[in-house]
Amino acid sequence: MSVAGGVFEGLLGEWSLEREISGCGCMKGYARFTRLDGETALYEESGELCLKGGQTLHSRQSYVYEKRDDGFAVRFADTRELFHVMRFVTSGDDLVGEARHVCVNDLYLSGYMVRSDGSFEVRHEVRGPQKDYVIRTVYRRSPAC
Repeated sequence: MSVAGGVFEGLLGEWSLEREISGCGCMKGYARFTRLDGETALYEESGELCLKGGQTLHSRQSYVYEKRDDGFAVRFADTRELFHVMRFVTSGDDLVGEARHVCVNDLYLSGYMVRSDGSFEVRHEVRGPQKDYVIRTVYRRSPAC
């Protein structure tokens, strides 16, 4: 199995997540990767989003991850439209990858880091006419796993 294929398999199961959205707030919750077939997995997250002004909202999101030889493609679950394709390279003991997605006038620069301790991080830098923020999410194996 390729290193990137191992990453895909390693994502399956439950994770706790902590997210920071620069200048906006933070979120704590859980995520689950559930195998759909040999090449795809459904990603679902749920959590409490605490906005900077004190408001708390329940947040949910889902994507479909498709295994690739050197990483994976991420698609929006509802439309199956491509969000980005992630290709991994080795960086010391970790695996890292970068991708980009253009959404109308906005640019999403994404980075993934899969750490040797089993945790992983996803970072989206969002730039556009009315957008300028960074979303950083750290995933750790759920204590129940």
